Amino acid sequence: MSASPEESPAFRTSAMPSMLRSGSGWLIGIVLGVLIGLIALPAVRAILIAQLQFALADERAPFMRSLDVSDSAREIVRLDAVAAASTDDYLLQVGRATALATSFQRPAGALYSANSDSDHTLFRLAQLARDFPAQPGGYAHLARYMMAERVRVQRPEVADTMPLSSKQETRPDERPPSAWRHDVRLMEWALHSGSVRDPDNAYWPAMLATTYFAAHRDAEALKALALAAHKPHWNAYLYEEVLGQWRLYSAAYGDHGATQKIGPLSLIAFPHLYELRHTAEMARWHADAAAAAGHDEEALKFRRNLAMMGVIMRETATWSYEALIGTDIYFIASTDSDATQPPGSIQTPEQWESRAPHFLTLLERNGRDSGWTRREAATCCELRQRVDVARYDASYPGIPPGIPLQPLFGCWMTGICLLQQMMILVFAALLAALCRRFRTRLESFPPALHRLAFLLLLILSCGSGAILFSGAASPRTALLFVLCLTLLTLMAIARFGRAARLTADASQTAPLRWTTGTTLRMAAFLFLPLLILLYDRRYYLSSLHPVAVLLTSIMGISPSPSAKDACQIALLGCGLTPALLLLVALWSSYRRAEPGLALLTGISRLLMPMLLCLSLAYIGLLNQTLHLDSATSHALNEIAQNDLQWVLTHSGDAH
Repeated sequence: MSASPEESPAFRTSAMPSMLRSGSGWLIGIVLGVLIGLIALPAVRAILIAQLQFALADERAPFMRSLDVSDSAREIVRLDAVAAASTDDYLLQVGRATALATSFQRPAGALYSANSDSDHTLFRLAQLARDFPAQPGGYAHLARYMMAERVRVQRPEVADTMPLSSKQETRPDERPPSAWRHDVRLMEWALHSGSVRDPDNAYWPAMLATTYFAAHRDAEALKALALAAHKPHWNAYLYEEVLGQWRLYSAAYGDHGATQKIGPLSLIAFPHLYELRHTAEMARWHADAAAAAGHDEEALKFRRNLAMMGVIMRETATWSYEALIGTDIYFIASTDSDATQPPGSIQTPEQWESRAPHFLTLLERNGRDSGWTRREAATCCELRQRVDVARYDASYPGIPPGIPLQPLFGCWMTGICLLQQMMILVFAALLAALCRRFRTRLESFPPALHRLAFLLLLILSCGSGAILFSGAASPRTALLFVLCLTLLTLMAIARFGRAARLTADASQTAPLRWTTGTTLRMAAFLFLPLLILLYDRRYYLSSLHPVAVLLTSIMGISPSPSAKDACQIALLGCGLTPALLLLVALWSSYRRAEPGLALLTGISRLLMPMLLCLSLAYIGLLNQTLHLDSATSHALNEIAQNDLQWVLTHSGDAH
């Protein structure tokens, strides 16, 4: 019996040169050694585990799931266990109380009786304030979250000045008076306790004014506003919430770098600012009522106190959103109630002046100099313009400018694509090894089974293609469609090649010869286009990062892919193996070799070189990912401490 071409000595000599037998093995060993050494680093291990989890199951890391209301319930037990193990850690308890704020139902025996999703958060915050009485931040967090549903300024005096969308969202409070009185007493306790521990903070009397306006105690509210106007600074303790959630997630899931920090920073709640704006409108209403009654001095005092509170927020708040609300409050204090455009739309001093003719007349009638008022209005307009320019350059909604999120997300997702390419390639090599082992049995199958396999592949191709192009596109459907088309094409090439060999002379059938040059040419032809394609689509890949999807979905942007996008995702993650199979099949037809033998041989010869190239590319990309992650983490730490300062100094640094 004569040896097959693959088993002949000539074939073994040409197909397995010493370079591939020993050199590539050493290189693969070096690459694996480097990867194992890198995995020993916690930062590398966290990135690699998260990428493998996403590559294998398209499953977000647990800390990413905890940021999504639909998935956060799965993480409650873990977060509760971490919080219970560190009851003396104030910041961690703040993080636990405010994390997943909309995901819980009220626990049995809680302090509150209304059926609201925020009750669990309020219960935890009330316990936090009692467990850490020396920390003013605990009282600030409780007061801020009470503004979400419990204490709201729903007054007819401000209803006409509210935008239409706000009118539709406002619903009457149907709680009994006893519940109202309980909430007001709780707010008074929290705000008075906080002011004792932080007496120079305007936050406490401002929130107290909001509470009194909500409770229809307007005289006390106006006194609280006068007190807030004489405080030197504003601090809502928002940094504690961000830092506490960072500490909570780090204790629960380990340190995952910048991607773990983005969610708590971008999803922080500001319910107190909405109610503060209503408070300002109530104070302006009282000023107008006083002026109509001829009490100009009282009207000017109300407006002056309100304007001073807005200036304090604008100048001393560390968060840009709070500073912008400070400009809103100032413009409410210095514009007319019957202005056709809301104060939030003012961008220039001229626009402000056109909305304040009656107020300016009131100043002139009482001999007051309008110079300070005009200067502060110009300062508010300048701040708004600078923040608008900065926010326009932001890469994602809710994220300040100057943060390299797109490069970081792009590198992270490109790494997942390389891992998926390696896994699919290894799977194809294992399948090829099985086919080689049972090749004789496979060739002995009757033609009817081959036709049945062809028919099944055709049905799968048509079915997946119909699903893909009917509007229900997904990367998995696109991958099934691509693989089925690839297998159908391979079967067609094999059939035509077999027919050509049957009609050809024996002298026209060439033996299969696979040389080192063949390996190098095919590896370069496959690997270089993949790298170019991944580099070209890096910003598209960045939009597929789980955190990027979360940030865009918050703004109502649909992340569902089209058929083109689904095919693109499938090819970027798994297209190397189908391309390899098709290239080897076409090469075998050109060489007039047997396609099945060529495919089995090509996969075995190209496996190590391709894995080597992909591994080296992944290591280089991992290094870039770590560099970007470090830079992003540093920037996020600075932002969390002073978001306003960061925005104003990085308006031209967005990537």
